[in-house]
Amino acid sequence: GLHRFVGDNPVLLVGNKEDLLPRSLRRSKLTDWLRQQANQAGIRPVGTTLVSAKKNHQIEALLDQIEQLRGDRDVYVVGVTNVGKSTLINQIIKQRTGMQDLITTSRFPGTTLDKIEIPLDDGHQLVDTPGIIHQEQMAHVLPAEDLRLVAPQKEIKPKTYQLNDQQTIFLGGLGRFDYLKGPRAGIVAYFDNNLPLHRTKLANADQFYDRHIGELLTPPRTDQLAQLPPLVRYEFKTTVKSDLVFEGLGWITVPKGVTVAGWAPKGVAVLLRPAMI
Repeated sequence: GLHRFVGDNPVLLVGNKEDLLPRSLRRSKLTDWLRQQANQAGIRPVGTTLVSAKKNHQIEALLDQIEQLRGDRDVYVVGVTNVGKSTLINQIIKQRTGMQDLITTSRFPGTTLDKIEIPLDDGHQLVDTPGIIHQEQMAHVLPAEDLRLVAPQKEIKPKTYQLNDQQTIFLGGLGRFDYLKGPRAGIVAYFDNNLPLHRTKLANADQFYDRHIGELLTPPRTDQLAQLPPLVRYEFKTTVKSDLVFEGLGWITVPKGVTVAGWAPKGVAVLLRPAMI
């Protein structure tokens, strides 16, 4: 619905936290995928750029793009919670004024309390808007202390497993990957380095989950189990090398010609895309 509010004003799509993704992921491929996802959501950006606000990477280039596009207009920064919007604004303020950490936020849900207006040179403003709540985010099913096991703070290190069919990998207690049908194959998991992954036989998976959720399979912890929605199953057959994506958590790369299932808390999306790496 963004274009209903912005009309004909240009939209610049910014992918933040790109420093967290493996170097082996080609940035041109990532940029194309971001643009395609935006188009599917009905958003038509005039440009797509990747930055890391935390590492101060490509912030100057972003500011140059904003200057070229904004003309005689204010600039609004819009995004869902937990994408590092306030960190980005702080970097922009630091670049322009030398002031550090002017905007403070809580770690979760990550929203600033009201819009924040930063004056630009020509009398216009850069406006930081409150974070939009995206209900399909994994972050919304977790308490703040468990977010550190889900939201990466350092570059993701891939984990490789050789799997036979009828094997399962649990993603802490927040998700589950079933390798249902196919030859023995290498699969690669891309999740926060602190998220514990556990492999077991598919035949034992339901009992394993019921026995160990909240203890061996964390997050969530035992006292948070009541808040976790039940896991919902999605099954796919791959026709090309693909990523099974657990939205807001990570992804698993699988070969073509196999049947897999992904489980995630109810309301959190699981989807299949052509492999990014």
